[in-house]
Amino acid sequence: MPDLVFQLSDPTAADPSVAGGKGAALARLRSLGFPVPDGRIVATEAYRQLVESPEIEPLIADLADAAEGETDEREDLAATLREAVRSLSLPPPVTDALAALPPGQYAVRSSATNEDLPQASFAGQYDSYLGVEGTDALADAVLRCFASTFTDRAVAYRARNGVSTASTRMAVAVQRMVEPDASGIAFTADPISGDRTVSVVEAGPGRGDAQVSGTATADTVRFDADAGETLSYAVGDGRSERVLTDGDVRALVAIAARIAAALGRPQDVEWAIRDGEIHVLQSRPITALFPVPEPRPTDDRTHVYYSFGHRQGMPEAMPPLALDVWRRLTDRVGESFGLRVRFTAAAGGRLYLDLTPFLRSPRLRERLLENFAAVDEPAGDALRTLLAERPDEFPASAPSIGGYWRAARSATRVAPFLARALRGMPRALCCSDPAATPERVKETYDARVERAARTVRGAETPAARVEAAHRAIRDAFDWLLDPFYGPFLAAMLSGFLLRRLRPGHREHVDALALGIEADAVYRMTMSIGDLADVARETPAVAAAIRDGATREELADRVDAAAFLDALDEFLDEYGFRAVGEIDPSRPRYREDPTPILNAVAGRLETAGGEHRERTAALGSRARRARRALLRESPPFIRPIVGRLASVYRGNLGIREHPKFALSRLLDLFRDAVLDAGSELESAGALSDRDDVWLLSYDELLAGLDDPRTLAGIGLAERRREFERFRGLSAPRIVTSDGTVPRARPERESGTALTGTGAAPGVAEGIARVVTDPGRERLERGEVLVAPYTDPGWTPLFLNAAAVVTEVGGRLTHGSLVAREYGIPAVVAVADATDRIETGDRIRVDGTRGVVERLD
Repeated sequence: MPDLVFQLSDPTAADPSVAGGKGAALARLRSLGFPVPDGRIVATEAYRQLVESPEIEPLIADLADAAEGETDEREDLAATLREAVRSLSLPPPVTDALAALPPGQYAVRSSATNEDLPQASFAGQYDSYLGVEGTDALADAVLRCFASTFTDRAVAYRARNGVSTASTRMAVAVQRMVEPDASGIAFTADPISGDRTVSVVEAGPGRGDAQVSGTATADTVRFDADAGETLSYAVGDGRSERVLTDGDVRALVAIAARIAAALGRPQDVEWAIRDGEIHVLQSRPITALFPVPEPRPTDDRTHVYYSFGHRQGMPEAMPPLALDVWRRLTDRVGESFGLRVRFTAAAGGRLYLDLTPFLRSPRLRERLLENFAAVDEPAGDALRTLLAERPDEFPASAPSIGGYWRAARSATRVAPFLARALRGMPRALCCSDPAATPERVKETYDARVERAARTVRGAETPAARVEAAHRAIRDAFDWLLDPFYGPFLAAMLSGFLLRRLRPGHREHVDALALGIEADAVYRMTMSIGDLADVARETPAVAAAIRDGATREELADRVDAAAFLDALDEFLDEYGFRAVGEIDPSRPRYREDPTPILNAVAGRLETAGGEHRERTAALGSRARRARRALLRESPPFIRPIVGRLASVYRGNLGIREHPKFALSRLLDLFRDAVLDAGSELESAGALSDRDDVWLLSYDELLAGLDDPRTLAGIGLAERRREFERFRGLSAPRIVTSDGTVPRARPERESGTALTGTGAAPGVAEGIARVVTDPGRERLERGEVLVAPYTDPGWTPLFLNAAAVVTEVGGRLTHGSLVAREYGIPAVVAVADATDRIETGDRIRVDGTRGVVERLD
């Protein structure tokens, strides 16, 4: 029979499956020589023997079934379980071990197997008891710790973090009680800013009960770990004297730093001081910290990074292979612009771009901030705050001969790109037919992509196909913008000139961008409306789609043949797209058309052809605006205004063409990688082909050459890390020391939320918070509230009365599409999906950048 109690110094106690997260950390720290009070671990095996009894096991199964159900039912079951566990008797080996403890007081602390994890600390979720004395009292405290597995807060916390109650095991640490003169917590990184160079110590007298209960505030010390000096010491309310001496602070910071180094990540260390001696009572990861970008800088300077995902409107984590490919591609682009150092870093499964070289030049710094004002206001605000608070760390370099020489070298690299970009602009501005430009550019892209596809499909081996697909994406950056920039820059210049020539007619100029049917995304959404019209022709099929039928379920229906033919036709043209499509690991519409079916379902309550009528109405508004511009212009400039208006509207239709072409190339890469994954699964190197996304690019090629090279890589750990990263909220701006600078304070009052006004107009409606368009549906006339919107979200715009997002700027995808659709949009609204709930009635003012709750 397995042992049920271990000495804290026993190596077995350092196993989290035996001692739980807290107990294992304490055992490991004690083995490393840290001042951890001695004691015993009541192992998880004792808990298992109790809860797998006939009285308890069925109740746990019922609680698992109720985890997603009504709160009252869940809480009633949890209360029943707590009482049932407390009524049991501990196994005799446990009570014997407790009886053998030396006399005195003990601290009895719960230690669950899912506690103190990197992704979820479970701090405060389970119970602990201090000053426990006597065998009976100790046994009761252990049972109460076991029973705290089922506290309401612990059950709810596990549900939020996707942790199974049935798989949870509880151990209990029973340690000699330290009656402290002072106690508190030492954070080895600033838990608010994320700065890894600053430690924060909180301290209170005695056990700190008043601080824990909130009736008193702790002393708070900020300590510069690099400089070895206290930055600030704030004495808690109601006290005039400091709890800690300078020596106490230095010693606590030093011990906590060594613990963090031993455990491999920043820690939240609970400590106590008795008669000048420091005791470590607990240590757990600081789960709220976003990882520091890697690789670290080698120049001993603080670097500043911007989230590539926020710029692309998709800030979610990517698995290692997708991230590795984007790093390679982006670094290659940086090299082409003369950047001598690596341009990218990775943090939390996201790609970050190093802004530091741009901050060193006063001119580039100002242009960078101006650019952020257009594309991502909160990022610009955060960057300005950082530069204001830490000016000495980001000095603008004074002009020098070396600087001029480097600028000249960079200019020689950039000049050919600029020449190519500008080459086609004069012709597009003055001569070519704007109405024909979108189709001509599309044909150019189609030919390029088809050529790449033939090369990839003609490769003879999985490795050759992966390399060919990767090369196709890499080489695309040499030609992707050539057909685009000339006409598009002509459109931008035309819009600028129209606003300068007709300064009182901005509304008419903006109206020229409404309902551009040549736009690739607009065409796709119109096709979704057409799909809804086909479904509407067969009421039973429409009802099935409205009820959430999948493509497979529709395929079993004889009456759905016409709709499925139309769906297949749609997927032939647009099936390479996806939600979050810059991540090639994500399923494409042709694999899972659920987002499209949801968008169709949302259209079924509208009249047939309504989307086409709306497009015609937007086109009519654009034509009226053009006539008004001409009518109200002086006769001598009317030909110029007419040409500029045609170029502006016509050439805007190519805005999404490069992204469409790149998305098709990413789709080719996805196919090649999945084929490679199947090959490795057949060879026994992977248990599932989708695990291929957990490899790096070099590992994938090496594995295809010899599957044995993948042995021991640790895919399970990578999968856990990726899942942890997916749960993190990525900052727009982060520094190399982990600091996440705050954006401007929000200008809020009452029920109003503020952001960036991205598409003009005002609309009211019922909010629908959508975090996954593959599972959620937007009904006609609702306000879409989303974390972000990339092209894969665009089908929802067809039903939206307005759009509110947490990420974006005036020039990001969702903003431009909203303007084309003529619906108001406010972007960069902090925590919009948390602060607005589905069912709230809200007003969206896209002109002022304000969202108001009306209920």
